[in-house]
Amino acid sequence: MNSNIKSSAEESTRVGAFESFKSWNYTYFWLASLLSITSFFMLMIARGWLVFDMTGSASMVGYVSAVAQTPSLVLSVFGGVIADRFDRKKVLLLNEGINFIILLILAILVVTDVVEVWHLMLLGLINGITFSLAFPARAAIVPSLVPPRNIANAVALSSIMFSGAQLIGPPIAGWLILVSPATAFFAASGFVGVGIPLFMLLKVRKNNGGYSAADSSVLENIKEGVKYISNNRLVLGLMVLGFFVVVFGLPYQTFLPVFAEDILKVGPAGLGYLAGAGGIGAIAGSLLIAAYNTVNQMKAFLVAGAIGLGVFIIGFSLSVSFALSLALSLAAGLFFQLVMTGNFSLIQVLVPDQLRGRVLSVRFIVFGMTPGGILAVGIAAEEIGTAYATAATGMICLAGVILCLLVFPSLYRKQNIIE
Repeated sequence: MNSNIKSSAEESTRVGAFESFKSWNYTYFWLASLLSITSFFMLMIARGWLVFDMTGSASMVGYVSAVAQTPSLVLSVFGGVIADRFDRKKVLLLNEGINFIILLILAILVVTDVVEVWHLMLLGLINGITFSLAFPARAAIVPSLVPPRNIANAVALSSIMFSGAQLIGPPIAGWLILVSPATAFFAASGFVGVGIPLFMLLKVRKNNGGYSAADSSVLENIKEGVKYISNNRLVLGLMVLGFFVVVFGLPYQTFLPVFAEDILKVGPAGLGYLAGAGGIGAIAGSLLIAAYNTVNQMKAFLVAGAIGLGVFIIGFSLSVSFALSLALSLAAGLFFQLVMTGNFSLIQVLVPDQLRGRVLSVRFIVFGMTPGGILAVGIAAEEIGTAYATAATGMICLAGVILCLLVFPSLYRKQNIIE
């Protein structure tokens, strides 16, 4: 077993839930990322509403979202190489600058009333490309901002940041859509603009693994990451489990505008509340792992989250009550975050710094497969309705998770150190 892995596992014992916030360096990163990810959720909600308002088609909402997420399927692995070769702070700043410009252009297109669906697809594709190339650096930089013993805590707190963005972004977007969609896009660009100076304040600890990915070719870099994953059953199991969760457990979020408008009849404000309820649940899930972050505790939350997610997606899909849907959205957000934060935290603890970007990039390729589930739901929604199509994904998610747990018992087996 790699000594770096063992050291990280032993040092990532349980610490206080907010231990990492004692570092101003990490706090700057957390706040800047909160603003950036909030803008992402605002964009997702406002763009989905705009597409549905323009076309009246649930499948078109899925197509536009899929175009934006497809680059992750191909480019994330190169983003991992970038994260291990170059200054991760500079990679983040470049991505934030491009994101700011894209949001501003989108807002101008909407406010001048010249926006078309192909504009949304093109800008979404560009945004997806930059996101795919930079997100491994955003994730891989976290362990360089805190002491080794705080890695799991810092990752969990970063998940709270993501959940917090999911909580506040959609309601803000929903309220601003009532003014105009352009207002939501302008506000999203403003969030990114405020976060950029905070990213500039970061002081990143250098790679402590004594190895630079630039010492070999890009192809060799990629092979090293893949080899590490294939040789570690726990990491491989986490990847496979993540596949079922994001491909079949995540698409329901994309179709919240359809549920809000056609099924629950609650309009854009209700859409914001539905997404916000999921954010509340997600924050609760992240807080649990931030407070209980030993390896075995994270495994327990991972398994519970994976099983519970499919169950609550099925319930949400079939609900016709707004109050019940809010409760189910909250529960789905909680269980989704338990499995994803537990998954992500375990990988961060497992992987040595010099390989972290590349291994994380493979994990993000799994996220890049999300459009497959989204497109499937969109197509099926035209035939059998959005509710039944989404319920089917919940059933597939649950079946896939159970199969994964049977094939990879290391996902739930108790252990003293990381394998």
